[in-house]
Formats: sequence, structure tokens, C-alpha cells
Amino acid sequence: MAFLNRLKKRKKHLAKFARRWPTDAYRVYDRDIPEYPWTVDMYGDHVFLQEIKHRQSRGQLDEVTEAVKSVFEVDDSNLHVRSRQRHDGQSQYEKRETEPCVLTVTEGELDFEVDLESYIDTGLFLDHRNLRRQVAEEIRERADKGHKVRVLNLFCYTGAFSVWAAHAGATQVVSVDLSNTYLAWAQRNFEKNNLDTFGHEFVRSDIMRFLPKHGQNYDFIILDPPSFSKSKKMEGTLDVQRDHALLINQSLNRLNRGGVLYFSTNLRTFELAEGNLIQTPEEISHMTVPEDFRPGIHRTFRFG
Repeated sequence: MAFLNRLKKRKKHLAKFARRWPTDAYRVYDRDIPEYPWTVDMYGDHVFLQEIKHRQSRGQLDEVTEAVKSVFEVDDSNLHVRSRQRHDGQSQYEKRETEPCVLTVTEGELDFEVDLESYIDTGLFLDHRNLRRQVAEEIRERADKGHKVRVLNLFCYTGAFSVWAAHAGATQVVSVDLSNTYLAWAQRNFEKNNLDTFGHEFVRSDIMRFLPKHGQNYDFIILDPPSFSKSKKMEGTLDVQRDHALLINQSLNRLNRGGVLYFSTNLRTFELAEGNLIQTPEEISHMTVPEDFRPGIHRTFRFG
């Protein structure tokens, strides 16, 4: 009953928030009650329900799914249930043996493709919604003054930051990821928003190898690495706690004068190695965590 009542209250409040933003992809419940370690996200008229594996969640599946179906008036075809362990941060790259459920959701004036079944993650990181808009506003301000704005999106995933940047008037957006699947997804997101991909680049590369060899400079760089990554396509592993200073410094070396680097991480135990950085950042996490997420979902730092 406590979970059901909490869902009803959050649905009413967050539906108003979503209309104001506006978006139809947002989080309604985020482990609000410790005894119910689940998250509930809306994607249009679909509900994405995740169990955060914990001994307290055992035996709750029937109760939780029935509450969700009742509150959001969805049937089984529009309810997507996932079980998730806290682990290495590579989960978004794990393919599931299931039929895709592809749909389009909106974020501001833009549309994005999501798949609620094929992967552990859906193709759109909802907690970075505020940061995407903030970066776009800064790009638009410079573009409106007649400046050519070049943007580098590292670990671009499905290119949501890239779409926002191009829509805001960036002259060139370079999107880099190790996955051809996600680079193709990013290009579809461009096409979905009637953005010409001419002049923009989609580069398949290991970021740790790309940055030292890349010679171009940018006005904005988005650096949002996974907490941990291990792939046959890359040399060694990526550990954001271990490697973030190197990644940040190499990215700072690719900034134009007056350029801005945004670094974000979802690692909850993250500690910034300020003594190893060539520039001191401003932490802006209080600005970038949206209203529908709990503080601590990510940390964001602005350099420049």
C-alpha cells in the first residue's frame, strides 16, 4: 500500500513537471521507499520498471507490477520490467535476447529513438536532460553572435548531446563512440529531427586512443564516460575513477581559447583528483540533476 500511494503522489507531481519541461520521458519513482528498491520511468505511454537487485526486493515483483499497471493504466504490452545489479557500468552495451520495442519520445523540441527491450539501457539517459539543454543554450548564444561553434561529444552513446548541439546551431559536431550500433542510432536521431548530417562526423574509436592522436580543437567538449568499460574492441579497460584525470587533461588540450568542457560521471563513489588536473573546475551537479531524479544520480563539472 505504501508503494502504491507513493506512486500515485509522484505521478501527479511529475506529470505537471514533464508538461512544463516539456518531455514525455521522465522518472516517476526512484527508490523513494527504502523497502521498495525500484525505479519507474515513463516513455510516452510505456512504463520502464527496474528492480535494483537487493534482498529487500525479493518477492515484490507481483505487487510492484500490479501497482504500476493500476496507477498508470497500462497493460503488459506497455510495461517493460528489468532487473539490474550494481556492477561495472558497462551494462548499456549488453544486448538482450528479446524482441525490440522501439518508439519515439520527446525532449523539448526534439525527438529521440528509444528501445525499451533490446538493451539494459534504453538509448536516452534521462538524468542528463538538464545538461543537454544547458549545453545547447550556450552553443546557441555563440552561434547567434555569428561564431562558428565546433563540438566534440566523447562516449557519445546514441548522440542525444550531439542532436541538441546541432539543433542549437553548432557548425560541426563530432560524435565518438566505440560502438557502430550506437553511432548508427545517433545518425537516426539526427534524421529524426531533420538535421542534415553533412559537416558532422560519427567516429568509431576507443576514446583513450582517439584523444592523444586527434589534432582538432573545439569550443565545447562533452565527456561522459561509463564508470567502467571492458571490450574486445579496446585496449585494456576504462575505469573512470582511475582514468578521469588523463581523459580530462587530454580533452582540455583540445579546447579552443574560451572553450568549455563538461565532464559528468554516474559513479556514486567518485572523487575528483583535482591535484592531477591542469585546470580547476566548477561543480554544477545541483544544476544538472533534474527534478525527477534523486541528488547524487550523477556529478557534473564545468571547465572553462
